[in-house]
Amino acid sequence: MLTYDLDFSLSLKQKSISRQLLTNYKEQKNSLVLAVCGSGKTEIVYEVICYALTQGHRVCFCVPRKELVKELYERITEAFKGITIGVLYGGRQENSDAQFIVCTMHQLYRFENHIGFQLMIADEVDAFPFYENEGLQQIFNGVCVGNYIKLSATFDEKNVTNEELLIMNRRYHNVDLPVPRCLIIPSQLQKPIALQLIKRMHKKCIIFVPRINDVDDLTRYLMRHHICAKGVSSTHENNQQAILQLKQNKLDVVVSTTILERGVTIEDVQVIVLNGEHNLFDSRTLIQIAGRVGRKPDHPTGHIYILTAVKTEGIDSCIKRIKALNMMNFLKPCYSSIRGFMILL
Repeated sequence: MLTYDLDFSLSLKQKSISRQLLTNYKEQKNSLVLAVCGSGKTEIVYEVICYALTQGHRVCFCVPRKELVKELYERITEAFKGITIGVLYGGRQENSDAQFIVCTMHQLYRFENHIGFQLMIADEVDAFPFYENEGLQQIFNGVCVGNYIKLSATFDEKNVTNEELLIMNRRYHNVDLPVPRCLIIPSQLQKPIALQLIKRMHKKCIIFVPRINDVDDLTRYLMRHHICAKGVSSTHENNQQAILQLKQNKLDVVVSTTILERGVTIEDVQVIVLNGEHNLFDSRTLIQIAGRVGRKPDHPTGHIYILTAVKTEGIDSCIKRIKALNMMNFLKPCYSSIRGFMILL
């Protein structure tokens, strides 16, 4: 018998959206879930997944990167009992003919000439490689023979058509999202100001920089000023070790490219962005970066400082969106389209 179990109780908002997703699926409607970082969006789709599977429907849950697939597959196999779950990512393909599949977006091409899936769930649709990738989006639409649910912390209007938008604007601890503070500072003064902020906060910190070369440069600068720091990027070795050391309070600071903008939870961590004027730091990226702060109930608040030579449109949009989400009526979970939400901004 197919069942699923959670090791915690859903919040009022999670339950409301979970039920609406089930209703939408029964009525053959597509859904979008705008869920703030750290709100527990994965668990809200379990109810509709269970219903679809008991109806004999095929289900696919896809995410952008294989690291996320590994984590998601573990969580789902722990929760769901009584069913074989397939998993596919680069270097691993198991039970690819199963009724329930967990995979990367790139692996969807394997199902183009198959029966397809009645329920498609896509998480992190605002992330590379799915975001603005017409080829992957066409494959997604091609293998979806029923309805889909897309999950993201940063939907924008141009990528949305006629889906119902459900908004989970609160984390499960029900504390407002930390709002970034923008500090207009000339580029040559940003490193010493960041150093002052670190010393003043007396807490572990992630500093985001736009370029890989900036990682080592800033790390050396901090070390010269007696701050224990390590760098993280796509070209650095031992990234996971550095993250673990920060979690264990063995480091003061991790200096990172946007590689840590999502998928990382560190309790009671603070965030500083350097060179916020760089075009890499658009609204979507900054919202994800801000989402690293205040994720745990024991430490639900924190500081996000954006040090920038000028206040960009991306910085302004990020701050406005977070404030709008904080002000939303808790009991109004949905809009007929994303345009209704965008009016708030």
